[in-house]
Amino acid sequence: MIDHGEAATVRPLTLALVGRQLGAGERIVGTGVLHGGITAEMRRLTIGTRDGATRDLVLRTFVDPYFVKHAGELLNREADVLARLAGTGVPAPGPVAADPTATQCEYPSLLMTHEAAGGVVVVAQQAGEGRQGVVVHDLGPPQRPRLAVDAAEDLTAFLVEPQDVRSTGEAHRLKMP
Repeated sequence: MIDHGEAATVRPLTLALVGRQLGAGERIVGTGVLHGGITAEMRRLTIGTRDGATRDLVLRTFVDPYFVKHAGELLNREADVLARLAGTGVPAPGPVAADPTATQCEYPSLLMTHEAAGGVVVVAQQAGEGRQGVVVHDLGPPQRPRLAVDAAEDLTAFLVEPQDVRSTGEAHRLKMP
């Protein structure tokens, strides 16, 4: 579980990555914690523009060791899906910058636009939900996620002989070569 107490602080290297994505005269004027993320720290970054207006970005940062280990695939896949949804009419954030392997940031991170009203989560609640569902379905997955393959391989270490479970009520771990 992510400790949201310190999540509003943007770490220095990550702050530099965000700064490189801002336009001339733009700067971060506020940060806030977005609640609900259990796999990553989620922050809203309020950006002040040259003309005095503001816009929001969302920063997802994986800090938990398990998710840091898998962040490369997870963040690349998320950025790809968001990019593929652009221009489809489906309300979704747009990817701005990604550092899935933490080469520029302290931790793997994805910077994206802020989608008011919850983005993709509210697709089923909006008028035209059928058309949007078709658009998302037609995009299809780019490829089978490597994480799913890893998980399937990990599960093979816990194969159970069905007759053993029926006769003893206990599952036995099999030794894999």
